[in-house]
Amino acid sequence: MLHSFLRRVAAPLLLLLSSMSLPGAEPPAAPADTAPAETTAAADVPLVVPSITVKDEIVVTASPEPRSRFELAQPTSVMDSDELVLRLQPTLGETLSREPGVTSTFFGAGASRPVIRGLGGDRIRILEGGIGTGDASTASPDHAVSIDPIVAERIEVLRGPATLLYGSSAVGGVVNVIDNRIPESVPDQKISGTVEARGGSVSDERSAAASFDGGGGKLAWHLDVLKRKTDDYKIPGFAESSALRASEAQEGEGYEGEEEIRGLLPNSATESEGGALGLSYVGEKAFFGLSVSGLDSLYGIPGGHEHEEHEEGAEAGEAEEGEEAGVRIDLRQRRWDLRGGTTQPFGIFRGANVRFGASDYEHRELEGEEIGTIFTNESREGRLELLQRRIGPLSGSVGVQVQSRDFVALGDEAFVPPTETRSWAGFVFQELVQGDWRFQAGGRFESQDVTAEADESRVRSFQSVSGSLGAVWQPVEGWSTGLSLSRSTKLPNAEELFSNGPHLATNAFEIGDPNLGEERSLSLDLTVRRTAGRVSGEVTVFANRFDGFIFEQATAEEQDGLQVFRFTQRDAELRGAELDGIVQLFHGDPHHLDLEVGADFVRAELRDTGDPLPRIPAERYRLGLHYRNERLTARIDGQRVGRQDRVSALETPTEGYTTLDASLGYRFFAPRAVFDVILKGTNLTDEEARNHVSFLKDLVPMPGRDVSLAVRTTF
Repeated sequence: MLHSFLRRVAAPLLLLLSSMSLPGAEPPAAPADTAPAETTAAADVPLVVPSITVKDEIVVTASPEPRSRFELAQPTSVMDSDELVLRLQPTLGETLSREPGVTSTFFGAGASRPVIRGLGGDRIRILEGGIGTGDASTASPDHAVSIDPIVAERIEVLRGPATLLYGSSAVGGVVNVIDNRIPESVPDQKISGTVEARGGSVSDERSAAASFDGGGGKLAWHLDVLKRKTDDYKIPGFAESSALRASEAQEGEGYEGEEEIRGLLPNSATESEGGALGLSYVGEKAFFGLSVSGLDSLYGIPGGHEHEEHEEGAEAGEAEEGEEAGVRIDLRQRRWDLRGGTTQPFGIFRGANVRFGASDYEHRELEGEEIGTIFTNESREGRLELLQRRIGPLSGSVGVQVQSRDFVALGDEAFVPPTETRSWAGFVFQELVQGDWRFQAGGRFESQDVTAEADESRVRSFQSVSGSLGAVWQPVEGWSTGLSLSRSTKLPNAEELFSNGPHLATNAFEIGDPNLGEERSLSLDLTVRRTAGRVSGEVTVFANRFDGFIFEQATAEEQDGLQVFRFTQRDAELRGAELDGIVQLFHGDPHHLDLEVGADFVRAELRDTGDPLPRIPAERYRLGLHYRNERLTARIDGQRVGRQDRVSALETPTEGYTTLDASLGYRFFAPRAVFDVILKGTNLTDEEARNHVSFLKDLVPMPGRDVSLAVRTTF
């Protein structure tokens, strides 16, 4: 399968990289790599609907110092604020779901967490400004990530192990949401900002956000607010898949005269609001700042509708007389962050960065108006990184990280006992530059204690060592090859160790294993990139070999009327490939026309039997045509997701689908502001689409046709 993927998709692009010659096109200027996109002056605002030319973005997540993404051995993706306007969805998972190698858990419109190369949950570390989110999203896919992407300035995605800098829960990758809530410099203007409003048809979306920055002297401040409301979203056909309806009919399930749900998905409405205030003191060689933020979200959990009737005018969470109301989650988080840094040399170091975050999280699962279960999570995390002086061609850093997590579930669905997790780690990163070569290496030691507060307290203690080696070769300008080899260790979390109870949201009775050991993996990534010329992009192949892979294994057992899922360990292997490329069809100012191609594929299986792992995404192919001039932008994008029939025991196949999206943007100029208007259509053919990664794939389809309008003002 991997060979077929490369032969059909990747190989033709690599041939084009050196042979393409198109009339009317001029090679783009060499990209600057001295400053990130955020430093663009307010008077020179880039087009909202971005060019598809590959940009040499600066990445702050993958190494202790900002690096061009083409100087990194590890594959990365960067979504800047302009692309976010186009891709924005109510959840982080769906916003990123078109990035190479990234899918989502999709648990309806209110909860969706990123999945990278088929790995999700506690293997993907989600950060807000470099510090963990402190929510409960790793405990279950129905628990939302406590970040609304509408306030993000940029999002960086590291594909593959990132345990070196961010810990054992980053064995599959890292998603870092950067929001400037703690300013690191004083802006040139006393006040600047962005105000955005949008509406959509598929769920009657009404959302707005505003972000303001300002300062003077040595003080800088930031303020942002957001509000979003959506109703139950429209679906192309039946809520239940054709396979599930056929199975129920064959088994004689259902009630006589029952009305099947179609056209509108019950209990899928959402409502959220939040904001943040940050203040920083900025000196000549140091800065120090803090921020306070909050998010309130109320969203329904669809899928519990097999024997419900739903009327289109009903409010979310309401039920007909005699019916059981759907479950909604009422989420509340309050967060405090501190960040500082200095460029003042001391000893062998030339500077330091410190970050600390504290989060108080709570969500209540509402059954009608009654509270069924309460989840709370108190999280604290701190990081200190010391940047060493450059010694000849050698540079690097050392650091320490500490974390604590107090997780409590109370009520009918308390499938996990109250637990305390304490961990600390030390890490080192070194880089050596020799001619066309850049070598990167590092290591991390981590210690973790997990305590379950039950009749008798149970404590599991773990220690792990992770390391990585990488090399980047840049033989000529515009070409880069990266090779990364990592040995990573994932430590079991509280849910995997101590779960024992019903989990209605996933229709499962989950049973952990307190005897689980460390999960070890050896991974290899090879990436070839071209950044200049009429054809540019990157091709990545990867392999990840696990010893003691931890996952939920479906069983034929039932308990409390639910299927039993047991956490278990087996040796496993994941391998695949990713392609992201751009062909400049015409490049002559002011008109530019680009063709974008993309694809990704992952194959995941148990090493001893060859049986597939559960909930692995199908292969995907993307094709887009994008036009832009000084004011107008237009694009049309198609995506084909294949049928996933390589399924694990007791898992059902998922049909493939094809979606078509389009957008049109126009820019207006005013004396002190720029106005952007973007009309966007998603799933224009109203295709029935189901996400194989989701626990609810046979009960909850993706939204149908959506037409949205966004207006953004930058001043």
